[in-house]
Amino acid sequence: MNESIDLRQFRYFLAVSEELNFGRAAARLFISQPPLSRQIHQLEDQLGVELFVRTKAGVTLTKAGAAFLPEARRTVAQAEKAIAVAKAARGVECSQFTVGYTTVFDRSAIPDVFAPLQKCFPDLRVVTKGKHSISLVRDIKNGTMDVAFIGLHTEAKGLKVETLLEEPVMVALPASHTLARKRRVGFDDLRKEPIFRFERRLNPGFYDHCQAFFEQIDFKPRTIPEPDDHHILLGLIAEGQGIAFISPSLQNVKRQGVVFRPLKEEGKRLTSGIAVAYSESNQSAILAQFLVLVMNLSTFRE
Repeated sequence: MNESIDLRQFRYFLAVSEELNFGRAAARLFISQPPLSRQIHQLEDQLGVELFVRTKAGVTLTKAGAAFLPEARRTVAQAEKAIAVAKAARGVECSQFTVGYTTVFDRSAIPDVFAPLQKCFPDLRVVTKGKHSISLVRDIKNGTMDVAFIGLHTEAKGLKVETLLEEPVMVALPASHTLARKRRVGFDDLRKEPIFRFERRLNPGFYDHCQAFFEQIDFKPRTIPEPDDHHILLGLIAEGQGIAFISPSLQNVKRQGVVFRPLKEEGKRLTSGIAVAYSESNQSAILAQFLVLVMNLSTFRE
């Protein structure tokens, strides 16, 4: 067995393990799916184990894959640290700032502080990455990301989390649905409707927030699997396949055949929102200025 593993293979493995879908992982890596699959197969051959169980619905980590995951993360993080140290040693300033954002919200909901940040640091290279909130939290803790806009109610123990926006969720439903005639929708209206809902593993904190609210009002939704991509979700709603609770920001995603309605009064306790998360041990002047710019945007104050 060849013991030499390319650092690129570690990155490819991490992308697939976080997305649990080869297509999405390939898009995130800006490559096509066939070479990604080949590299993962090659990595598995080198290790002598299968890292993923492949199904039509996607992939899941094997026991070996789950054991390999934290070590792969550490390897990539250490490699990036080594590169930064080498550059610093030769007098080259490391001027990359990595910002993450949750893909659950439309990008219009994310504070646009990038242009003013660039004015403060003209030579700065700003990199943005869209992921699920729990992946963003993990990246900050691993030191591969400086700061992230995450969804509220996400578990982020060990990080500083400051709420920027919190508001009641809305209902997205087919334009042809009888409930579309209502100005506001109540939970009694939805008891027999198929509701799109994400898997708990994607965001345990937010899932539990919703579940606690449902139990308080004795609401037992008839759930169907929710796709990761909100464009696909809205397409399925337009086809009449179900209804979803969504962030109000998704109204900015124009989709024919979908209407958005606020919930009645009791539904105002079911909230979503955006927070900025970072490590307080990060003493970067860039991060400090970034946070000042974010907090000064009055439209994103709670």
